[in-house]
Amino acid sequence: MADDDDKTEEPTEKKIQDAKEKGNVPKSAEVVGAATLLFGTVYLIFFSSFTYNQIKKMMLFVYSFIGQDLDSTVFYSITYTLVTTAIYALLPVFVLVVILTFSFNWMQFGMIMTPMKFDLQKLDPITGLKNVFSLKKGLEALKLTFKLLIIFTVMVILFLITGDSILALMDKELPASLDSMVTLIIYFLSAILFIIIIFAIIDFYFTRFYYFKSLRMSKQDIKDEYKNMDGDPQIKARIRRIQMEMSMKRMMSNVPDADVVITNPTHYAIAMKYDSKVTSAPVVVAKGIDFMAIKIKDVARENKIPIIENPALARALYNQIEVEQQIPEEFYKAIAEIFSYVYELKKK
Repeated sequence: MADDDDKTEEPTEKKIQDAKEKGNVPKSAEVVGAATLLFGTVYLIFFSSFTYNQIKKMMLFVYSFIGQDLDSTVFYSITYTLVTTAIYALLPVFVLVVILTFSFNWMQFGMIMTPMKFDLQKLDPITGLKNVFSLKKGLEALKLTFKLLIIFTVMVILFLITGDSILALMDKELPASLDSMVTLIIYFLSAILFIIIIFAIIDFYFTRFYYFKSLRMSKQDIKDEYKNMDGDPQIKARIRRIQMEMSMKRMMSNVPDADVVITNPTHYAIAMKYDSKVTSAPVVVAKGIDFMAIKIKDVARENKIPIIENPALARALYNQIEVEQQIPEEFYKAIAEIFSYVYELKKK
């Protein structure tokens, strides 16, 4: 109970997406059933002339054999006609039901593709009995019982109201009797449909409410999720430190190839190299401040690279130019004077 009390936060998008990928979605079977019955009724009222004519034709065909002897040939003819006509008549209804089932499931939770897995634990009879007698199953059974009780009560009331009309069907000709029967069926379907739609609306909102309630998270769960998504801060800091160390080692390995090092003289150091065959302007191969500047100067002395003190230029180069970047035009004059001096030193 303590864990449930801690889960006060709404689920994140990632938590919902993970649940969806596992097949855990807010699915209301009542909505699908209500939609199927609704559009099925609309089809019967406005677009069922084809189905109605086929069923009427089938019934007239069967009635035509009343009073005749039934041999195997006649029995086969009746059976074949009944089966083929029923399939032909009900095929549009079947296609409509399939389309509605897929459509309204998709509207509730979108399209999901979950891999089929064979889990032996699902065959455990003890687990199955626990699921059958769980609180959720009990509530669903109670809801179904209540719904059937209401439908049964409404049907009894309708039978009492339309009892005379039903008895009057026996005194009519077959075509008129069928027309009256369809009208009565529509009345009964409309009553059932109204009840089912009310239950579907209630079930839809309750399903979504309990679904998101079951996915609620604690503040610690949200922190852990973001940590897993972004990475552990300690690990990220260690990775950044390793990357910086590797970058520094790579940069320091370029210092022995530099032509000159410009310093502050104590806080800044910028190592530069110029090869007219490769680049059009000198390139910064290494730079650093404080401890790194000292390291650059030490390597420069070890490799007999000239160290030129120019505080203003050193600070400007450090702030405006990155490693492995050529110097811009505004520094050409100052750098040219330094490289001329370096070339004179090399000649001597």
